[in-house]
Amino acid sequence: MRYEFLYYKGKRPDGSKGKLRNELLFYIKKEYEKKHIPSRREIQATFHLKISTLFKNIDDLYQKAGLRYKLIANQDIKAGKAKILIEIVKNLEEFFFSIIKTRDIRERGIDLVAIKNKQTIGIELKAYNKNEKLKIKDIKQVERFIRHENLDSAIIITTTDLKGSDVKESEKISIVYYSDLIKKINRKEDIEKLKYIRNSSVNIDDSQKLTKRKIILDYVYIKYKEENKKPTYNDILEDLHLDLYNYFKNLFEIYKILRIPPSLKNMGGKRAKNPDVEVINLWKEEFKKYILEEIKKGNKYPSGYEIAKRFEISNIWNIVNVSDIYRELGLKTYLERKRKITSVPNA
Repeated sequence: MRYEFLYYKGKRPDGSKGKLRNELLFYIKKEYEKKHIPSRREIQATFHLKISTLFKNIDDLYQKAGLRYKLIANQDIKAGKAKILIEIVKNLEEFFFSIIKTRDIRERGIDLVAIKNKQTIGIELKAYNKNEKLKIKDIKQVERFIRHENLDSAIIITTTDLKGSDVKESEKISIVYYSDLIKKINRKEDIEKLKYIRNSSVNIDDSQKLTKRKIILDYVYIKYKEENKKPTYNDILEDLHLDLYNYFKNLFEIYKILRIPPSLKNMGGKRAKNPDVEVINLWKEEFKKYILEEIKKGNKYPSGYEIAKRFEISNIWNIVNVSDIYRELGLKTYLERKRKITSVPNA
């Protein structure tokens, strides 16, 4: 069906109500096939209409479409979005916090506890869709955290700009909405992640999750083996029309599963605050294979520069020292080989 009035900009023409109803019914059926169950708020915000002018209510809309309205938040997607927002905020130097505690997604209590100017501050993160409102219950929740955890104050950071009419800041609670948050972010990757949080719905049935995961894994593997290319987040989104954050923690998880060394961009190398040992070891395995192949061919022992050139990376020193690789292989390092060659026997 061609949508004539559903995405209409401006005031819809008189007499378009019947056709608009049919287009909305068709849209609901198509989304349901994708395991996406749009909520009343989502439909009204996306298409700038009131369901009550077309149907009795949201249940009536789904019934007319021959479907059952079963709005159940996918907890995996919900937790994944929350985890992404935590990592984005932890990267922000704008706030100049010293974070002393990070809670697990399903652990009770405020998400982050930080110290600033000798004050203990709680940070509560709300990874909301752009059509979702910050509600008074969110404020009440943070007020309880302040009391129970003996906090001096708290900040709510959310990915929406919408709020209930009764939502207000107070002496102890300040709020950072999306329009303020986006100004503080410089990393392009974090901006893309924020878009995902704001635009994706948690009302998705995950019965096809394993199938979609396999599609993504197969795509990345084939690209790497046949084209020697390591697909990015945008490659997967454009070619497969799948958002990897619905199915994996991040891009690194995909490469770890496939045992492929990922791009060095944003990788936790050996000098990082929290080195990603598993990723470092993936790269080391590739370096070792290459060194042994060269020696077997009778070629000279590859230097750090030659290894980097072979793998088309700037250098290997953020991953491993060349001498450490040779020691792990049971081979002499460059300095040990040089000493042997230049040493002179006693007369």
